[in-house]
Amino acid sequence: MRSTAQSLGDARLPKGAAELFRDTAFVLGPFPVLSQTFIYREFEAMQELGLDVNVLSTGPRQPPDSQLAESLRSVQRAAMYLDYRSPREIASIAAGLRSSEVRRTMRWMMKLPHRTPAKRARAAASVVVAAHFAPELLRRGVRYVHSHFAGFQTEVAMSLSHLLGIPYGCTWHAYGIYLDRNILEEKIAGAEMVITCTRHNVEHLRELCPAARHRIHLAYHGLDLDRIPRPTPIPEGGPPIILAVGRLVPTKGFRDLLEAASLLQRAGRHFELRFLGDGPDRRALESRAKQLGLSDQVKFLGARNNTDVFAQMALARVVAVPSVVTREGDMDGLPNVTLEALSVGRPVVGTRVSGIPEVSPQS
Repeated sequence: MRSTAQSLGDARLPKGAAELFRDTAFVLGPFPVLSQTFIYREFEAMQELGLDVNVLSTGPRQPPDSQLAESLRSVQRAAMYLDYRSPREIASIAAGLRSSEVRRTMRWMMKLPHRTPAKRARAAASVVVAAHFAPELLRRGVRYVHSHFAGFQTEVAMSLSHLLGIPYGCTWHAYGIYLDRNILEEKIAGAEMVITCTRHNVEHLRELCPAARHRIHLAYHGLDLDRIPRPTPIPEGGPPIILAVGRLVPTKGFRDLLEAASLLQRAGRHFELRFLGDGPDRRALESRAKQLGLSDQVKFLGARNNTDVFAQMALARVVAVPSVVTREGDMDGLPNVTLEALSVGRPVVGTRVSGIPEVSPQS
């Protein structure tokens, strides 16, 4: 698979498109986040094309991350953050709320059919955040706003669009589409474009908003093979290593993987199961592994950067992607580890959930 930058470089962008991309602000949550490398690859591809990357983070300013490439550290230094503890920023927000444009945007946002009172309050907060960032976007000459994730970030983009009279678009992933779901039809209807990373998501969104189906696009996450280690032979000898990579959250299905490992153990199989990642379910998963008598076979190695992930893949016999659909309807899209593992020659065993079957040539 070719890099995003190579693909864009050959695309012969329409006249003026580069300038539009140069004047884009990307709305993210906390930035940077180690698990969102699929977003940062897009930023690096834009930089390779000579385009600026403006990031608007709805989270507090983060300390410099030494695991980021230097090009992305420059993006972090120039990013716009909202410091909720700063008296100066609180005063700025209060002043902005007195303007007629902000009040008009708030009335518009509150008329939309929000799913719950909590979602309604969150949407009101998105107008407040937009009012705070609007002057800086004007100063930077931003003419287009693009959000990652369908929830609060897209509501901020919608508010900025209404407030400044500029278009917005979005890239959506599974959580906001299937679990959050707040005013999804309205978000699609108002967007210049909606991009999502699986055919499964595209079909779902087009059914949800048929009138905008031509503005809903599929864009799989690409890999830059020049930055990925060359495939190596699958290790022989010793207990085979089963590798699982991802945040320790219910959608990953790691509890089911532990139950499967218990069946292997009872069948007398020798193996080692390694988890790379961290998250709210870590303690529960460690406890379950102990209950199943797997303490000697299971290792929780914590969150790792890409270099360490590929080093662990080189040691693995197989990579497991046991994603599930939760009772609330939340699910993965297409976990990037699936493509990464296959790119370095490791077989993947995964569930038939969401976009995972789309990796198969038979899908």
